[in-house]
Amino acid sequence: MAAACVDYNDGEELGITPSTGSKTKQQKKEEGRRRALEISMAKQTATIDLKNDTQLGSKSGKRANRKSARHGARNQDRHKQFARWILEKFPHVLEDCKSADVDDQSSSAHMHILDVAGGKGELSARLSLCHSLNVVMIDPRTANIASVYMNSVVPKLPNKWQKSIEEQLQHSPTFVQDKLEKRFSQLVMPFSSPSLFATATDELESCFHDKDLDAAVKNASLVIGLHADGATEAIVDAALLYRKPFVIVPCCVFPNLFSERYICVPISGNCVKEKRVPVRSHDQFCTYLLARDPRFVTEVLPFEGRNVAIWWDGK
Repeated sequence: MAAACVDYNDGEELGITPSTGSKTKQQKKEEGRRRALEISMAKQTATIDLKNDTQLGSKSGKRANRKSARHGARNQDRHKQFARWILEKFPHVLEDCKSADVDDQSSSAHMHILDVAGGKGELSARLSLCHSLNVVMIDPRTANIASVYMNSVVPKLPNKWQKSIEEQLQHSPTFVQDKLEKRFSQLVMPFSSPSLFATATDELESCFHDKDLDAAVKNASLVIGLHADGATEAIVDAALLYRKPFVIVPCCVFPNLFSERYICVPISGNCVKEKRVPVRSHDQFCTYLLARDPRFVTEVLPFEGRNVAIWWDGK
């Protein structure tokens, strides 16, 4: 019988390493340990990098959150800051609009501050309940001023005032509502520009189609509009026609709704020639409103967000 022959090449093709010239078991173990150590170190490095990135992102997120929180806090104070600014800039309202339930000798008890597009009514709540002024608010949505005052204004007041309000409510549960009935009223309607008509003497006079709205503007000591949206320019129209002091803080532009608004800007590279461009940005809107009358004044208010005020003292 012929002896069996082993072909090592066949063994290599089958993945079997021949014993001749192959690595020892000890070498294989050392190579396996080295590869395992390299893999372990690579995993640790990747884990550390991921942890550092996560911590960096977390810190950045916290900073962003803190910044956002600060921005929100400052922006939430805009009604308080705006009310304070109004009383400093237009001190005549303290006499003209003082509520009769505070000063029975007031000779201008029927005058008021006209808050156009007052929204939920926080500004009106502050002016009427914190500063004891007569306020008429115009907005197409009915506002619950008592609720806004108790939930949004009172918690921000100093503790001594909060305690005083609590004591008054214990003595008279309808205390807030009673004050509002004497100092505040709302016209639930939109605010638009007044119309012009010719009188018997061929003079032009302005008038609103709604008699209550017309009376509200005529009896206003000051017209205000904080982020009054579509009613912003209508406030300017009414103030000019009725010669009323006003202050507006423009916000939204609505370029598609008010497509007839244009301003003139210098042509690039030419200091003499100008071109007309449509009003589309907030800055352009403020420029457009300021151009309505050279007596208008602009001022930056002390709160975040849209805080550019345009005002006129009515003179």
